[in-house]
Amino acid sequence: MGEKAAAIYAGSGAVLYHGDFLRIAGSMENESVDMVFTDPPFELTGGGMKKGKLLYEGGEVFQNCGFSTKEINFKDWLPEVYRILKKERFFYVMSNDRNLFPLHDACIASGFKFCELLVMDKKMTVPSTYYPKRAEFILMYRKGRFRRAHFSGSTVIETRIPRGKEKRHPTEKPVPMIEHLVRCSTLENEICLDPFMGSCPAGEACIKNGRGFIGVEKERRWFEISQDRIKSLEV
Repeated sequence: MGEKAAAIYAGSGAVLYHGDFLRIAGSMENESVDMVFTDPPFELTGGGMKKGKLLYEGGEVFQNCGFSTKEINFKDWLPEVYRILKKERFFYVMSNDRNLFPLHDACIASGFKFCELLVMDKKMTVPSTYYPKRAEFILMYRKGRFRRAHFSGSTVIETRIPRGKEKRHPTEKPVPMIEHLVRCSTLENEICLDPFMGSCPAGEACIKNGRGFIGVEKERRWFEISQDRIKSLEV
């Protein structure tokens, strides 16, 4: 687990690991989690980074974000996610438009069966070379046969992206959106895994809905922020 033993935090139904997912995964049993949701780091394309700063609409700036994107390959970590996920369970993975097709191909190669392409409508636009962007994508897969679940809504999920002081991480996803996926795809007390948890919005979504959570984060800054986030939910 990392160069040394990984730091671990446990509380409020969550277990958080500070370390590389590929190392942490070795300690996880086959078919031991009920859902996987993750927003994996991607190599930024045009306009995101400038002099070590990640810039985005809203005025906030994150310096030296430390995303180790070039060393993360879909084909390396997706088979581990497949192994750890139980049969008849669901896997949700966020993607931008540039990574959509290679990510899908890698998921299929790992054994997943494609279910749906969901659209996260951010209700705000970001400049682009062509049409201004206002959506991100969520690829939905299952492992093995179909499991009856409580799906609701549509394939377009309208949500509000965290902004200003709400935003702990530069690419943080909205907790209400993740809560919706968790409620649709799991039962109470089931366990969700996020191998790239960032600032842990998936953990908050799970705990608020009576689910267990396992999260892994390589960067110490985000791991510590995740600990604080989970501690704030303790009763």
